[in-house]
Amino acid sequence: MKNLKTTLTLFLLGMIAFSAQTQAQNDTVRLTAAFPTGKKTTSVMLLEKTAPRNVWLNRSFSYQLTVTNITANVLRDVTLTETLAKDFKLASTSPKATTLSNGKLRWSLGNLAPKASKTFTVTGTASKLGAFENCATLAYDMGACLAINVIEPALKLTKTAPDKVLLCDTIPMTITVTNTGVGAARNVVITDALPKGMTTTDGKTSLSYNLGSLAAGQSRQFDILVKASKTGSFTNNAVAKADGGLTANASAKTIVSQPVLTITKKGPAKRFEGRPIKYSLHVANTGDGVAKKAVVTDVIPAGTRVLKIGQNGTQVGNQVVWELGDLAVGASRDLTLALVGTRLGHIKNVATVKAYCATAVAATAKTEVAGIPAILLELIDEQDPIEIDANVTYMIRVTNQGSLAGTNINIATILEKAMVYVSSTGATKGTVSADGRSVTFAPLASLAPKKQAVWRVVVKAAQTGDVRFGV
Repeated sequence: MKNLKTTLTLFLLGMIAFSAQTQAQNDTVRLTAAFPTGKKTTSVMLLEKTAPRNVWLNRSFSYQLTVTNITANVLRDVTLTETLAKDFKLASTSPKATTLSNGKLRWSLGNLAPKASKTFTVTGTASKLGAFENCATLAYDMGACLAINVIEPALKLTKTAPDKVLLCDTIPMTITVTNTGVGAARNVVITDALPKGMTTTDGKTSLSYNLGSLAAGQSRQFDILVKASKTGSFTNNAVAKADGGLTANASAKTIVSQPVLTITKKGPAKRFEGRPIKYSLHVANTGDGVAKKAVVTDVIPAGTRVLKIGQNGTQVGNQVVWELGDLAVGASRDLTLALVGTRLGHIKNVATVKAYCATAVAATAKTEVAGIPAILLELIDEQDPIEIDANVTYMIRVTNQGSLAGTNINIATILEKAMVYVSSTGATKGTVSADGRSVTFAPLASLAPKKQAVWRVVVKAAQTGDVRFGV
């Protein structure tokens, strides 16, 4: 309905007979008109005018006009026009009105929302006794308007993952999609195809998330745990799509590395019992990842005891342990250990190095703990001196002081001319030479360590003198 107008008439009577106090306490006069039918139940707008019932001549006063939209629709291009009486002198308006010709005021309200109101104040003076009237009219446009939202949703996709991990690590990844546009993004789907050599912890090689609608400004986040089956550089790409051809991409790159440990061990091939056996160990990380919490363990072989441990190693039971901490890529450590063989035989000394995410490796050094015979020869004359024609016994005692059996032990004696061979006994049988000047005993096949063998030779003193008996 276009330009439906009504006129309200308000009589403002100037009564000089009232005092200022009485005027302030008197009631106001209020007039309400409904547009366009005159009935509120069937109308679109209400116009209410409120003013003092009486005003003084040539004294300032104000009155108000209130416009209300009583519908559930927006009223457009609303204008309020007030026609001033000839005997009313305008002082001001609030909000300020546009002054037209012929004593008219006009306010352009623009659009008036459903149930909204606006109030206007007019201030002036009455210049003549009696009644005067100021008349208001309303105009509006109530078109049939359909509001259509203009939207432009937009997708933003981000993916995060650690830059570097070890092969043994679980890799946390996060995918976040956000609607950064205006209006809802519908039928949002995220797909993530994992690169070859990488799967989720439950064995999946690809992921898909159907999100439905994503309101403007809304975000959804997904946390993923994956594992790599080999080392290398992995780039993981994710794609988000929605109705209207919306699409967004995101990727994350992770380098998967692994420490590789090596160990060598060197020691003597042979050492005698009781002598130090010195071993040197070399440990290195030849991989492309840090060897975390590297530990070297050396098992002490049976038949040995620890003499000295180098590089702050400690003995724990039958093992020597070196805690190396983190071994960087390309780093190495040298270690030393000294043992003592406590029994004869071959010993095998094994050292192992291990670290987080590294395959444990071992090195072996074999050493023969050998013995050596150490022969002590003693000769004792049981009587000294003796008389001519008396017998004297010489005791020959052989002791193996070493750690290995002495074999093929031969005993031979030498008699001077003043001596005459009488007899011989002992560990082996003795044989006197044809001239009687020597006694040779049969070889003793073996004399165990710390054992003794004894032979005795009896001779007669044939002449006086200082005589020597040799063995």
